[in-house]
Amino acid sequence: MSKATRGELLEQAAVDAARSWTGAYCAELVREGRRVEGGWPGTVREARARAATEGATALSGQSMTRLTHEELDRLTRITHLEARRFWARKAR
Repeated sequence: MSKATRGELLEQAAVDAARSWTGAYCAELVREGRRVEGGWPGTVREARARAATEGATALSGQSMTRLTHEELDRLTRITHLEARRFWARKAR
């Protein structure tokens, strides 16, 4: 099995961040007895924070240098877009 490139590693980190973010929102709604419905409630600011954390963890685990500003911008966009997609699949 070949080792993932930096870009692949970061893209997977963004998808993972989106999946866990969406899951957390859904779990919170279930705990409150509410339905998953309507538009995605997450913000770009939240996406950036989650992408930064997940991306940094992924890079650190592979002993790679820190995220660049451009990489974080890209991860933020991917995380927010994927979270909206995951939410749309779950929302009624």
